[in-house]
Amino acid sequence: MRPVNPPSNNAVPGIIETLSGGFESVNRVLWIIAVPILTDLGLWLVPQLTAAPVFEGVRRWYEQMLQAYTNVSGGGVDTNTLDQSRQIITTLATDAGHFNLLTLLVINIASVPSILPPPREGAPSLEIHTIGALVGVIVATQVLGILLGCLYLGVIGQQVRDGKVTFARLGRRVWFYWLSVIGFILLVIGVSLIISIPIGLAIGLVQLIAPGVGIALWAAASTVGYLVAVLSMIYLFFLVDAIVVSEVGPVRAAISSAQVVANNFWATVGFILLTYMISLGMQVIWKTLSGSPAGVVIAIVGNAYVATGLAAASLLYYKTRAARLRPAGELLDRVSPA
Repeated sequence: MRPVNPPSNNAVPGIIETLSGGFESVNRVLWIIAVPILTDLGLWLVPQLTAAPVFEGVRRWYEQMLQAYTNVSGGGVDTNTLDQSRQIITTLATDAGHFNLLTLLVINIASVPSILPPPREGAPSLEIHTIGALVGVIVATQVLGILLGCLYLGVIGQQVRDGKVTFARLGRRVWFYWLSVIGFILLVIGVSLIISIPIGLAIGLVQLIAPGVGIALWAAASTVGYLVAVLSMIYLFFLVDAIVVSEVGPVRAAISSAQVVANNFWATVGFILLTYMISLGMQVIWKTLSGSPAGVVIAIVGNAYVATGLAAASLLYYKTRAARLRPAGELLDRVSPA
């Protein structure tokens, strides 16, 4: 009989094993789910912060612009088109005016998981009246939200990477994680502007000379931009994981994430789809439970545990695959041995 070869030490766990390992890691530091629980309870209980007056002002300005355009154009204006434009801007202004700006604390690339709890019936709200204040709130909530997310993911990352949590080390490294995430965001904004502005100007000039060609170029540029966005979402899926686990800056983290995906493309796509489907399915359950105060509390606790397990699984998936990229461990030269 032919001897059976033992499993290779270099073998990585499968998707199901990775998900199971993620929840096992969370069970060892179960107290970390208090972060999303307290965050969601805060979003649910504190007064909402909205900018209804600002968006109503935008709606009125747009209405004035449409009226001015109508007066200049005379009878050559398509009234159906104008009515549709008014309806769209009114709907957008109404929806934006009811949006709780504090939820931006949990809407970012390094966010704490949240069910985005519905507003309590009769809950008080505060309003912002100026665009400057609105911009300030957006920036502040994003900066604070990323810091909170880095702290939360830093704890899980230490447990996944080292098998334990060291608060002294976390206190030193969380600022590096935070700056790296913000640096990546600024880098993306800068690169996008550098690329999009010249292309937009060039296509605009072409459209003035040859409208048909310009429209075709706009369509092509939009398609390419969409494809780039989709591929970026896939190849940079583990960006924050790389920052937290490998403790590297934004550029190297992006490269590490892309390498992990490129070397495990279909497995990674399967992992992303499975975690996304689990998240969507659980969100349906949480939304169903959120019809009553007790249900909201159950949904908050349940989501905190499930979402934290999925976050740990993502970190574990990255760690096990990144460790195989270079035999000498060059990619993870700053990672402590598990």
